[in-house]
Amino acid sequence: MARVRIRLARSSDCRALAEMRYRFRAETEPVTETKSRFMRRCTSWMRKRFRSGSYPWRCWVAEDGKRLLGHICVQLIEKIPNPVNEPELHAYLTNFYVVPEMRGQGLGKKLLNKALSWCRTRETDAVILWATVASRSLYRRCGLVEPTDNF
Repeated sequence: MARVRIRLARSSDCRALAEMRYRFRAETEPVTETKSRFMRRCTSWMRKRFRSGSYPWRCWVAEDGKRLLGHICVQLIEKIPNPVNEPELHAYLTNFYVVPEMRGQGLGKKLLNKALSWCRTRETDAVILWATVASRSLYRRCGLVEPTDNF
């Protein structure tokens, strides 16, 4: 794998991130919005939320110096305060994507570990995500488990 760097997303990344979001979703389902309209809407949404230090969103990108190769996003969700010794944040992990030509080379694991490490430093109570059949083995290898009390 070429020299890849993982860093927080910047405002200048938002157009490329919106493009990758479009590819990510269009890979598995028929699109219902024109690409140009989606790109405008998504780029604007990301610029507002992925600013440096913006709460509650964080987005990390993987880049090789020429282009973005993948990304992962986390939104912190506050829990209602409680009087017991229990963390008061959940983390919602979403928009996790690696370009097809880089899959299977460890890049997804590096991105996921970066996000999970950040969640641990924030002392989150739980990480919430929606796994695809293809992503479940990666999540398991990184220590995530399915809840046993699904209801």
